[in-house]
Order: sequence, then C-alpha cells, then structure tokens
Amino acid sequence: MASAQTGAAPATPPLVHGPPIAGYCVFSLNEIIGGSKVGQAVVARLKVLSSQVTAELQPEAESLNTDARALEASRATLDQATLQAKQANLQLRAANLQKTEQQRQQEMQSTQQKQFGVVLKQLDPIMRDLYQQRHCSILIDGDSGGVRMVNPAMDLSPAAVTALDLRIQTLTFDREHLGTAAPGSTGR
Repeated sequence: MASAQTGAAPATPPLVHGPPIAGYCVFSLNEIIGGSKVGQAVVARLKVLSSQVTAELQPEAESLNTDARALEASRATLDQATLQAKQANLQLRAANLQKTEQQRQQEMQSTQQKQFGVVLKQLDPIMRDLYQQRHCSILIDGDSGGVRMVNPAMDLSPAAVTALDLRIQTLTFDREHLGTAAPGSTGR
C-alpha cells in the first residue's frame, strides 16, 4: 500500500561552505555587469535601442501582412498578370524588410559588443588589481569556468562592482550603423 504524501517537501538545509582556499579566486562577469551602474546603464540603453528598432520595423511588417491578406481576399477577382505583379511586389517588400531586420540585428550585436568592450576595458585593470590585492593564484570565471558553487568570501565580484562604479557609471551611445541605409532612407 502506497503512502499518501502530505504537506510540502522538507526544506533544503542551508548550504555550508568549507573554508576559503588560499590563492583561489572567482568572479562572475554576469554579476559584475548586472550589479554595476555602468552595466545596468548599458543594458537599459540596449533595451531602448531594441524598442526603437521594433518601432521602426513593425509598421512595415504590419503593412505587409495587411496587403498580403488583402491580396489573398481579392485573388479571385484579379487577372493572372495583375496577381503575379502584386505577388512579386509583396515578395520584394518582404525581402527588403527581412534584409533591414538582419541589418538592424547586426547593428544591435555590434553596438552591444562595442559597449560591453568599453566596460571590459575599464574592468580589466580592476580585476588585475583585485587579483594582486587578494593574493590570488588562480582566477576562475564562475559563469563559464565550470564552477557551480563557490565560497562567497573568495568572490571578487562585489569589490569589482564597487570599483567599477567608482571608475565609470554610464555610457551614452546610439546603435551602430553598418554600411547600407534602410530602403527609402536618406543619408544625413
């Protein structure tokens, strides 16, 4: 006879860390970016730029969908030449929209890489100084170095956030523009 399980599962006991290991240091770039003022400013600005891209592209996408539905609804009343011409026009507009979407995606990736590169350039000497101050023998990237848990006493991230906030707090930037202009736009 199976017993019925009642109530919630037992609480997980708190994690007890062993002593810090001398010379072993860990950092989390995600924590540094997420916790620093400049990292938060860059993430917020990237969200604004992404919204601008969406606002730029959405009207054409909606117009394209509306025109495609209208063409499908009037398909039976159009002669073959007119139908083919309208379909070709829709296909050209869809291809141009896709090309613009791809370009904006590349611009956003370039913008993100460039701005986080500025932050990383500022962070590098901070990490070098912390490494020496804490007498580290090894510095592990906790985000990608295979470490799942670490004694918080060995984590340089909070000190790096504080030092990075003292050095830089925000960046002002716009989306990177790569080569070709959007269809129908004019240069400045």
